[in-house]
Amino acid sequence: MLASLAALALLAQTSAAAPPAPPPPACASADHHAFDFWIGKWTVTTKDGRHAGDSLIESLYGGCVLRENWSQPGFAGGSLNILAEDGRWHQAWTDQSGALREFVGGMEGGKMVLVAHVVSKRFNNRPALVRMTFTPNPDGSVRQYSDLSLDDGETWTERYDFTYRRAG
Repeated sequence: MLASLAALALLAQTSAAAPPAPPPPACASADHHAFDFWIGKWTVTTKDGRHAGDSLIESLYGGCVLRENWSQPGFAGGSLNILAEDGRWHQAWTDQSGALREFVGGMEGGKMVLVAHVVSKRFNNRPALVRMTFTPNPDGSVRQYSDLSLDDGETWTERYDFTYRRAG
């Protein structure tokens, strides 16, 4: 009986011990938040000041994913962006034309640079590289510049040059 009481006392002490600490958040590192400068509700203009569209960038799923919702008259699309297990940023873009672009990249000199390998319908189905560079500006705006290469990165041609300004 004494042994049973000792066993019960030991069991009571063990049960009263603090539960194990929860694991740290999965996406808490600075690298996981390197693209947070793009989060917000934006009015987007071309380099000559014309309205290009509107964009809403949200942080989701515990801060692990950025979701983009793009709209302009007659066109809409969006992307999911994540720092993946391979240590690189991935963006999957889809839109109402049925396009899918899978960009991969990361931070380079304070800019987010993402590149996709595509087949360009505009250039007779030739393989192409499409690059997007996102630059946070000192005034809080973000520049999104995109260019295209048909010679595996030897030369590049501008596709667009947008500025994202916070919507009021």
